[in-house]
Amino acid sequence: MRRELRFKTLDDARAELARLEKSPVETFGNWSYFQILSHCSWALEGSIKGLKREMPWLKRYVSGPLGARNIILRGYIPVGVQGPKTERIEGDDKAALAALRKAMDDFEKHEGPFSDHPRFGPLNK
Repeated sequence: MRRELRFKTLDDARAELARLEKSPVETFGNWSYFQILSHCSWALEGSIKGLKREMPWLKRYVSGPLGARNIILRGYIPVGVQGPKTERIEGDDKAALAALRKAMDDFEKHEGPFSDHPRFGPLNK
């Protein structure tokens, strides 16, 4: 069963991660828990260090920013939005969780400019 989660702060997300850490996590989409955690870490780290991913012009400058605006107004990414295509990969959930927590801390402490998102363009905290 898909759950609908909406976090207003990183502390809300941390609380959910602490809850999930207490028992095995089963995912119902195409990605494993390891992949979900890794993707979130990658996105946070990339906003600080820069993301290297090419996007077609139309996605990067038209549909991407419009999509970002809709996501921000809704407060969530709707089901069916295409993410990076990949096969399901299992991995070390504990290491991925530790990496996400570090990425969240680094993101929260970051004072400098943020890199443009490859699809959504410039974003801020």
